[in-house]
Amino acid sequence: MKKVLPLINRDHIFVRMLLLLVGTFFGTLTYNMFLVPNNLVVGGVSGLAIIIKELTGLSTTLFINGCNVILVIMSFILVGKKKTVDQLIGTVVYLLMLNVTSPIAERIGFAFSSEMLMLVFTSIVWGVAMGLIYRPGYSTGGSDFLATIISDKIKRPITSISLIIQVGVILAGAIVFSIPKVMGAIFIIYVSNKITNMIMFGVSTSKLVYVISDANDEIENYIMNEINTGATEIKVHSGLFEKRRQMLMCVVHNAQYAKFKENVLKLDPNAFMMSNNCYEVSGGQKYEILPF
Repeated sequence: MKKVLPLINRDHIFVRMLLLLVGTFFGTLTYNMFLVPNNLVVGGVSGLAIIIKELTGLSTTLFINGCNVILVIMSFILVGKKKTVDQLIGTVVYLLMLNVTSPIAERIGFAFSSEMLMLVFTSIVWGVAMGLIYRPGYSTGGSDFLATIISDKIKRPITSISLIIQVGVILAGAIVFSIPKVMGAIFIIYVSNKITNMIMFGVSTSKLVYVISDANDEIENYIMNEINTGATEIKVHSGLFEKRRQMLMCVVHNAQYAKFKENVLKLDPNAFMMSNNCYEVSGGQKYEILPF
């Protein structure tokens, strides 16, 4: 495995670096061009830099550069080389692009006629940019380093720590700036996160469905002949009734799901069903005739 992974990473290094460069360029350009001038605090060190600029006049670029240098040193000391290096490449490129796009943003000075239009445009570009950075596995550093350090020391999930940091910075933004500015920032965070997730994971066009029923044969026949897809039988053990049963697993297109659920409950009103969004399907029985 140790010999295989470097080959995989080497084969994709050009594409990964290209995504990182494009993502960081448009991400930092959006930050310098729209987030900073409009005082939109979207969390993290970048958001904190906007607050510090408002209070002290210190350049956001200078603050972000300084914070990242300090956090990288702290990460090396407190967390170790491996976890720090994993985030270092994306951080260095992000900081370089931040410094490159800062004068570009000042020269362009683009302004929207409507604030809502600006928020929508910023959300889309910011979301796409972050998706291009995160998809190859890179990071923009900043609060990610801080979250990693805290998580390592208090043994709490890094996602929870990141959320607390983000909320803390946004609340600080609410104190320094107006509530409408914070609402605009929250709008950008929500929309951009949706777009980032779409780029990272794709669009869910189907459901992965699990069914436990006393009418498994009838339901499986319906899946095979009406839905025109395959079903997998999985042996399960009921914890409540201490009983072994068969569970059916299948993939159903979103357009068919409502009808599928209705017909399964007609075959067995007491059927237990559970479904999850499915982002990628390949291979499998009768896959070639599925509409996705």
